[in-house]
Amino acid sequence: MTERYDVPIAVAGLGPVGSCLAIGAALRGIDVVVVEPRAADELPSAKCNTVAARTMETFRRFGIADEVRAAGLPDDYPTDVIYTSSVAGPEIVRIAQPSRNERHLDGYPDSRWATPEPVVRISQIFLEPILWAHVRSLPNVTVLHDTSVERYEQAADGVTTHARRADGTEVVVTSRFLVGCDGGRSTIRKAMGVALVGDAEIGRTRTSLVRSAGIRELFGERRPAWMSWIVNDRVRGNVIAIDGDERWLLHRSVPPGANFDDVDPDASIQALLGADAPVAYEVLGHEDWVGRRLVAERFRDGNVFIAGDAAHLWVPFAGYGMNAGIADAVSLAWLLSAVLAGWAPETILEAYEAERLPITDQVSRFAMDLVLENAAAMGASAPPPELADPGPAGQELRDVIGPILRDLNLPQFAPEGLNFGYFYEGSPIICADGAQAPPYTMGEITPSTVPGCRLPHFDVASPRTGAPSQPILDLLGPDYTLIRFDPQVDVTGFLADALARGLPVVLVDAEAPPDPEVFSHPLLIVRADQHVAWRGDHLTAGEVLVDRLRGVAS
Repeated sequence: MTERYDVPIAVAGLGPVGSCLAIGAALRGIDVVVVEPRAADELPSAKCNTVAARTMETFRRFGIADEVRAAGLPDDYPTDVIYTSSVAGPEIVRIAQPSRNERHLDGYPDSRWATPEPVVRISQIFLEPILWAHVRSLPNVTVLHDTSVERYEQAADGVTTHARRADGTEVVVTSRFLVGCDGGRSTIRKAMGVALVGDAEIGRTRTSLVRSAGIRELFGERRPAWMSWIVNDRVRGNVIAIDGDERWLLHRSVPPGANFDDVDPDASIQALLGADAPVAYEVLGHEDWVGRRLVAERFRDGNVFIAGDAAHLWVPFAGYGMNAGIADAVSLAWLLSAVLAGWAPETILEAYEAERLPITDQVSRFAMDLVLENAAAMGASAPPPELADPGPAGQELRDVIGPILRDLNLPQFAPEGLNFGYFYEGSPIICADGAQAPPYTMGEITPSTVPGCRLPHFDVASPRTGAPSQPILDLLGPDYTLIRFDPQVDVTGFLADALARGLPVVLVDAEAPPDPEVFSHPLLIVRADQHVAWRGDHLTAGEVLVDRLRGVAS
């Protein structure tokens, strides 16, 4: 017996990336089949523990931001990061970050970010069930659990994907497009014949998810930390609070030249914790893994695409691996849906690789550079035992190292540039106007409306109705939005041309822009992913512009 499905989009993998791609397409009315090897009740990994502000903006559009924000850590558990000799030992430096109850307060590194959705520290353990529940709530998504993709065949008009259920049943999915969101060992990428290029090994890590009531007690009277980076003469690694109570993720670095088994599982954990007596714990899961910086040579082969870890792998600094993958998914879901809805030709799909591949490579280098800078700051050899001495000698050493670590790592935990600074240059559907997008770093951004940049956040007032102001994010249409700051500027000709050629555009009238130096033009056209596609002072004949936004090849 063979199960058969016929849908516009097939997705391999129901991790966060595949889930978001399915949601993004389904919310635009597209039928999707997702093939997922895991069982419907299988617990997800604890690998990712940060949902970036930019991703939270996506979840706001999906309608699940409040649910994500409320999950995971307790309301009063801080998201502080500490650098320390051990969980129980003296701290080297602390980067204070808010609990959920403190999010409204000023004084934190990201308190004044221009976004309605700040970062959320939540483990993938809690995030994935929320995404899965949302996927299952959509009537036009079919999820095939316990099913693995084996191969695919493609023709000019579509793809045939061959998969198999755990019980041996053959599954055949015919689709217009296939997207591989199936992780670092992606079957889809390998079948495409696409290689990963970059740095195959940056470091090795032993990771254990444990249950222990004793770890929280090691903070004593101190404010507990969400993440504790640890360096002493026996181990380097970190400890992450998963539920703020008894579940913890413990990473231990493997020294250069050593093998995984050279790091004793229990001894390395006790060295991380640094208690006077061994701390009891139960291992819930364990994984040995290699940190890499690898990016696929290309993200597309005809009707087949890859996204997320299938397209790029890097060390988990700045928490941006999953978040970058979700940005891939949001972009690709929109582009595929545009073709399937009929308002864009297939040439619009060229924008996916043209935009996402360069950004992926750039962000992966940010993360790798941070790893190397941290390694240089701490030195290659083991730190002196005095670092853990609670007395004056240890404090003198910590006073020297602490500011260096704080300045180096603050951008990792408040990466405003990674969230809002990246821009698309050379995209076939971005209308460049000769202005250069401002540079950005991991932690810093200069807001800009240069085409290709992310639309800076602002609130739109409704003086006529008396309704409260709304974030511009909430007013954006599902495809394109024309924002007009001057109601005297006539846009009827453009809107008529857009309607005639099927380009979906929503008009939003806003009052005078919040910052005239940033919003230097009265008209902006913004995409669903918040990137500015065009800006100008007037819109008359719109046919050429409409075709550019539709992705018609020049």
